[in-house]
Amino acid sequence: MDTVNAIAKARFASARPQRVQLHKDEAVTVEMLCLEPGQSIPVRQGRWSYYVIAGTAVVEAEDQQHQLQSGHVAVATAGERHTLTNVAETRLICLAVGCGL
Repeated sequence: MDTVNAIAKARFASARPQRVQLHKDEAVTVEMLCLEPGQSIPVRQGRWSYYVIAGTAVVEAEDQQHQLQSGHVAVATAGERHTLTNVAETRLICLAVGCGL
């Protein structure tokens, strides 16, 4: 079993959102997404689940938008194009778990 202190690995950049890979194998990818206010990350493949650790995000999938507060989870199905956006005036930290990538 591997363990990692995810919060200690958080990093932010004003130029672009940061993806911090926490784990990757043939079955699953675990990333921490760190976004400054107004930043977005488009995701185009695989099945992803997002857990908002801190901040407020909007996940846009197809023509639907879902606002997620700290503690909320969203799941995007395989093949569903979606975007994660930080819509708050504070930083967003989100755990992303991808399967079947």
